Amino acid sequence: MPTTYSILSERNEPSFNLAVEEYLLRNKSDDFQFFYINTPSVIIGKHQNALAEINLPYLEKNNIPLYRRLSGGGTVFHDKGNINFCFIKNGEQSNLVDFKKATEPIVNVLNAWGIPVRNGERNDLLVDYKKISGNACHVFKRRVMHHGTLLFDADLEALTDCLKNDPLKFKDKAVKSVRSEVVNLKPLILQNWDAQKFLEQLVGAMKQERPELVSYSFTKEDLHHIHELQSSKYDQNDWNYRYGPSYEFNKRSRLAGYVFALSMKVEKGKMTEISLKTNHPEKDLNIHINRLLHMKYHDKQEILNSLSEIRGKLDLSERSLLSLFF
Repeated sequence: MPTTYSILSERNEPSFNLAVEEYLLRNKSDDFQFFYINTPSVIIGKHQNALAEINLPYLEKNNIPLYRRLSGGGTVFHDKGNINFCFIKNGEQSNLVDFKKATEPIVNVLNAWGIPVRNGERNDLLVDYKKISGNACHVFKRRVMHHGTLLFDADLEALTDCLKNDPLKFKDKAVKSVRSEVVNLKPLILQNWDAQKFLEQLVGAMKQERPELVSYSFTKEDLHHIHELQSSKYDQNDWNYRYGPSYEFNKRSRLAGYVFALSMKVEKGKMTEISLKTNHPEKDLNIHINRLLHMKYHDKQEILNSLSEIRGKLDLSERSLLSLFF
């Protein structure tokens, strides 16, 4: 049995841990398993429209960042009650993707602990028809990365609030998240463990069952490349918000006694077509908006900066002005 290297992350930074996953997949040739716990954050799939998946005002109010991962699939919420696992394996290209086989080590341990976990039909793990784990994968040459979440003691109210959105505002071909009823594992565990202790026990039990697992520590060279990838990709809006597919945005608002109907096309994060219809007395408002915003990013600060010269004419607060575009 070939060696599989096991890593338990010492850091809670989402961008760092996402960079680790990509680095291990693309730059190593061995099999790895990697576990981590992140600070509160929302992680979207590679092919999703960020703004269509999230409750942006809630994320901003609670300082919850958004990150885009390397794999497809839907949006998930991370916090310190949520465990994340990543299994990277070599194999034949025709037989790389197998969610049931990938999650088998976790299912086996939880079943041995008396928790009736089973595989669902959407690449997830269930307990009594309620979701405890969502999974996704990414293939690179003859290597595959299966990774997912494991709800242990997550803030399920925050999870729900983060992922509330208005799908009617967006029209696109992006991958849509499928909402499911979820449940935490902690009430099913007899021991009084927190998430970190649970994770340590889970990894320890897996090592007892699988002698091929060997602990691995990052070298200085590893960390250099991981930090480089973290700063150049996973900490950048170009990847997290702007990478997603093209979309159309439509919204009708009533502000300061006037009606505004906005339609936009956005490609690679930039507003390529804009149409604003309104009963506002300012003439040529649509022309001004197009002149100032054409090919600018669908980004709050960029919109505010670009519209500064006409904001006084509109007599709208920053908050009201931004509400037209989000």
